[in-house]
Amino acid sequence: MKRYQLFFLFLIFTFQNATAGEWIQKASFGGIARHRASGCSTTNKGYMGLGHMNGTGVNILYNDWWEYDPSSDSWTQKANYPVGNYAAISFTVNDQPHVGGGATLNGEFYRFNPQANSWIPIASCPFFAPTDTQGFSINDKGYVYNLNQLAEYDPQNDAWTLKAAAPINFTNWSCCFAIEGSGFVKQGTLLFEYKPQENAWLQRANFPGVSTGGSSGFAINQKGYVTCGYVGGLAVVTNQVWCFSPGTNSWTAAEDFPGTSRRFPAAFAIHDKGYFGSGTNGVNFNDFWQYNPVADVSSLSELETQISIFPNPASDFLQLQLLGMQQELSYEIINLSGQILLKGSCSSDHTLIDIKDIPRGSYIFRLRKEDALIFSKQILLL
Repeated sequence: MKRYQLFFLFLIFTFQNATAGEWIQKASFGGIARHRASGCSTTNKGYMGLGHMNGTGVNILYNDWWEYDPSSDSWTQKANYPVGNYAAISFTVNDQPHVGGGATLNGEFYRFNPQANSWIPIASCPFFAPTDTQGFSINDKGYVYNLNQLAEYDPQNDAWTLKAAAPINFTNWSCCFAIEGSGFVKQGTLLFEYKPQENAWLQRANFPGVSTGGSSGFAINQKGYVTCGYVGGLAVVTNQVWCFSPGTNSWTAAEDFPGTSRRFPAAFAIHDKGYFGSGTNGVNFNDFWQYNPVADVSSLSELETQISIFPNPASDFLQLQLLGMQQELSYEIINLSGQILLKGSCSSDHTLIDIKDIPRGSYIFRLRKEDALIFSKQILLL
């Protein structure tokens, strides 16, 4: 037996200062692996497609379009986009995806009708040709940006309007999300909020993560999430995930993405869950993941405790320390595909968990109060 070493650094997490959540790998994207794809969602379905692959020196463009059904965890191929394209901009208005711009179009946009399974041309953006950024929607109007210009699409008039100029130039591979009637654009370490009612921009708290571009953004439960991306240059990628809360104007580290770090993924949200897939680190991916935030935030303040899980990395045992625990909780260790390998309960401040029979590798440790997830952390077994 390997010696159980207590001198590993304790990993202590205070509930109020951490954002717990869980990543679950879902059915892989229906198309082949790619990056700089486009993704968006309607009320109950997600959509992803387009993108390219250029690792061999040949630039291969895609125009396939796929629908994701979270209720069955399945993909269905839909009508192809009118042209092969990548770095296209997408947003959803009137519960219909709108996709345009990108590497092969000069401001042209098309609307996808899910019921008719067809693409319909809409008015082209007359001010600029958006590419390699992201779009967002607010109150059934779509927004795209390029440098410091912001254009609003009104489906009732099938017309674009130029809005207030941003305080800075948003370069390629920035990311965005929309929360509570506002759009948020992350450029490097800077975050700006666009308020449509005032037609004005407001600078918000600086982004504290390492990604400088190539991230994806989505919003759930009135919070915005920035996932993965590159760091300084394309060669270095990250798996960091950060959560922004507009009410407190603050960022919190969320659980790291447990899959392979990457740049240029696509993401969207359906109800209270985020979805994320595709991208590249030099190798293209078609895996697909779901992010679930904490199911019951009220349980955090009820426990009024701190959690320590150590050592990490571990070999034979994990020690779970719960200071001030008043009730029984359950724990589980899952692999990166979501399969539970070990579970149990803890009813004392200190619990020793035998992990000798679990194969060596990376796993997720979860702690639940009844069925509500209250803590999640990636662990490494050596």
